[in-house]
Amino acid sequence: MVFLAGVDEAGYGPFVGPLAVGWSVFRVPHQKIDLWEALKVPVAKKALRKDARLRVDDSKKVHSGPLGRKRLERTVAAFRRVMEPSQECLESWVSSPPALKAHFRNRAPWLTNMTVPLCPLADRGRARLDATALDRHLAKSGCSLTGFGARAVPAAELNNLLQTTDSKGEALWKVTVQVLRHMLKKTGDAPLRIELDRHGGRRRYAQKLLNDLGAQAITAHGESSGGSAYTLEFETRDVEIRFGKDADSHHFPTALASLAAKQTRERMMDLLNEWFSGRIPGLRPTKGYAIDGRRWLTDTQDIWDALGVDAAAVKRNR
Repeated sequence: MVFLAGVDEAGYGPFVGPLAVGWSVFRVPHQKIDLWEALKVPVAKKALRKDARLRVDDSKKVHSGPLGRKRLERTVAAFRRVMEPSQECLESWVSSPPALKAHFRNRAPWLTNMTVPLCPLADRGRARLDATALDRHLAKSGCSLTGFGARAVPAAELNNLLQTTDSKGEALWKVTVQVLRHMLKKTGDAPLRIELDRHGGRRRYAQKLLNDLGAQAITAHGESSGGSAYTLEFETRDVEIRFGKDADSHHFPTALASLAAKQTRERMMDLLNEWFSGRIPGLRPTKGYAIDGRRWLTDTQDIWDALGVDAAAVKRNR
């Protein structure tokens, strides 16, 4: 028994709203298995127009176009149902380890009630059928999904991390480490390989991994612009951790992690937009990025005080 896992983020670049770090873990018979091939009946990486399969790929590709949000939600709902058939709400999703921190959540009034569907556009009957198909083909290949989730980081928490680290990259790293520690704990003593996207332009991760994950030793197998690979030696097992360019396009667990992160950010932005739109007539919603994010801040920030809104819970410092 071995494990394949992936980690990816969504929302690193916006001015408004949360960061999310998604993760997925599969138990597999061997580490060379191609999960896209194993799940090719219910899942497609690149689907044709009339292809009815689930899409698992880089979230930017899955989420693109007018039907992108529906594709994203259908896939996340199906894999969520494989893991937790009775848990369909956003509250249970963000409260699962490594959980959203209540202190920072409570500073954003739009996040106080998250007992809403995680995937409101996904049909529940279809999700049951999709999950059944996933279960069947995973089992047929000797695989199982053992972990799927996302660590949500509200703007207030991200700003706090930026204040303590003085670096956006370091802030992301600290959250990523929480996710890595969770996966290490979850997989026990079995061999594990984790695939991640490169963190910005960073090439060298060895010392940080050794310091933050408690390994006894670490071996670097290569550190270049193309990627960095390591073996961490623990008392009872070795763990491979690899950082690569476009990992969410090349590794199934990382692609699925990117979908988890994307849906988490999308739903939390839904709540933010609904809350503010209910208090500011005519306000257009925002995704929080670039020009539109600045537009939204301009349209709202003059009345934050009147609404009792903490600026740090809305606007990122970087």
